[in-house]
Amino acid sequence: MNHSHAIQNHKDPVCGMDLSSENNEFTFDWNNHTYNFCSEHCRNEFEKSPETYLKKSSFFLKRWWDNYLKRLNKATKGKKPKCCDKN
Repeated sequence: MNHSHAIQNHKDPVCGMDLSSENNEFTFDWNNHTYNFCSEHCRNEFEKSPETYLKKSSFFLKRWWDNYLKRLNKATKGKKPKCCDKN
């Protein structure tokens, strides 16, 4: 039986670095979830205050998405993308 796992992409919640589950030397389990880190330093910082970094991550993701939508709106001059046009 093959127990190999698919490679997954992760983001370090402390520094934002893109990571791969291929190299998961630095992990931390918290609240029924495994978090991956680029270094021992980032893992240690997260361990001190996980809630702080998770709030920060969701704030930056929302801000990134809002900025993306603003740029898209500017590039399309307010027109909806074809995938959103129901006509």
